[in-house]
Amino acid sequence: MIRVSLVFPRRLWEEVKRLVPSGERSRLIAEATERELRRRHRRESVTRLRALQQELRQKYGEMPSSVDDIRRMREKRDAEIAGLC
Repeated sequence: MIRVSLVFPRRLWEEVKRLVPSGERSRLIAEATERELRRRHRRESVTRLRALQQELRQKYGEMPSSVDDIRRMREKRDAEIAGLC
C-alpha cells in the first residue's frame, strides 16, 4: 500500500464523510478507482475492436452474417434430439 494525496470537490468530500465511516473511505475510493479503470479498459478494447472491424471490412468487404447458419444448425440439432426420444 502507498499513501497518496487527492483533491476532491468540497461538496463531494462532505458527502463521502457523511455516508462512509472513516475507516472505510480509502477502500471506497480504491474500489471506485478499480471500477473506473476496468470501464476505461473495456472502452479501449471496444475502440480497438471497432478499428479492427473497419480494417477487415476494408480488406475483405462485408462478411456474410452467420445468423442463418447458426439457426439451421440449431434446428438440425433439435431435430436429431427429438428423433432420439
